[in-house]
Amino acid sequence: MRRSLRTVIAMTAILASTRQVVGESSCLYIDAHGVISQARSIANVPSEFRARAVCKDIAPDEIAVPTDLKLGSDSRSATFGTELGPVTMRWTRAVERCFTSTPSRAVGEAIKAVNRALKSGRFTADIKRARREWSLAFTDKATAFAQFPVALTIGRHPGFMIPPSQIYIITDFIAPDCAASKVADELLAQVLLHEMGHVIEYLLLDESQTLRDRERSEGFATWFEQYSSDYSSVIPKDSVKRYYDELARQSLQAESGGFQGTALDYARAALPFQAVVRKKGLATLMDVYKRIRDERLPWTEAIMRATGWSRVTLERESRAAIASD
Repeated sequence: MRRSLRTVIAMTAILASTRQVVGESSCLYIDAHGVISQARSIANVPSEFRARAVCKDIAPDEIAVPTDLKLGSDSRSATFGTELGPVTMRWTRAVERCFTSTPSRAVGEAIKAVNRALKSGRFTADIKRARREWSLAFTDKATAFAQFPVALTIGRHPGFMIPPSQIYIITDFIAPDCAASKVADELLAQVLLHEMGHVIEYLLLDESQTLRDRERSEGFATWFEQYSSDYSSVIPKDSVKRYYDELARQSLQAESGGFQGTALDYARAALPFQAVVRKKGLATLMDVYKRIRDERLPWTEAIMRATGWSRVTLERESRAAIASD
C-alpha cells in the first residue's frame, strides 16, 4: 500500500469528540521526539515543553481564521485570483522544504483541478459559476497542537475545513519526514481536493447546516477527491480510485460498526456516490442534493427517490461500483 491509512476530517465531524480527549486535570505536550505525551498536570510536564502544553482543550469555534493563526516570524503569505475566486493563504518557510512545489502553487493546481472537474460534468450551473473567497493555512504539528482542538492532533488529521471555505493543512501528517518527493506532492494534492470537496458540498446544500451527516459529508468529499483527482496534473490518473477501491473491499469484508471515521469508513461511505454517478450520471447526483436541501431528506432516502432504487438495489449498486473495476 502506497501510504498508511489516513483520514481527512471535516470540522463538523469532530465537534462531539473533541472535549473527551483532554480532561480538566490532564495536559498534553509534544516531547523532543515529536511524540504527543500526557501528564497529570502542568507541574508534571517537563519544563522545556510547558510553553506548548495544552491543559484546556481548544473549542472548534475558537480556531483563528487562517489569516490570524500564529505561524511565527518565518511565515509567508500569498494572495492570487483563480477561476473559483480569490485565494488568501499563509504558511511557514519550514513547510516549503516538505514538498517539491510551494504551497501556493499546490493550492493553485488543486483549484485548477476542481474547476476542470466541475466544468467537465453535469454539475449544476450555479455550482460551476460559484466563486468563493478561499482562505488557507499550512501549519506544522507544533503549531496545530497549540492552536487546534486536540482531537485533530491526536487523530493525525492532515486537513480540515471550516465553512464556508477556510481550509487548514497540517503538513507533518502528510510528509512526516519532510522530505520533498513526488509522493508527498500527490498526498498534499489529495488532501486539498478532499477539503475542497467539503466546500463544494456546502455549496450544494445552499450553505446551510441542514441535516448534518458525517457519513454523507465524508462520503461526498471522498468521492469528489477521486473524481477531481483525474483532472490533476500532479496525481496519476485512476490512482486515487484504485486506492479507495482497495480500502472499500477491505471494509465490505469487515464487520461494520457504523461510521467511526477510519479510512475504511471513508472508502465505504463514498460507494453510494460512485454508484449513482456510474449508473445514473452526475445530473442525478445533483438531484440527490436538491432533495436533501429542499425536502430535508436523509441522504440514503434522497438517493433512493432520485434513482428509483430500493435499499437493496442501492447496496448492490454500491458494491458493484468497485466489483466492476
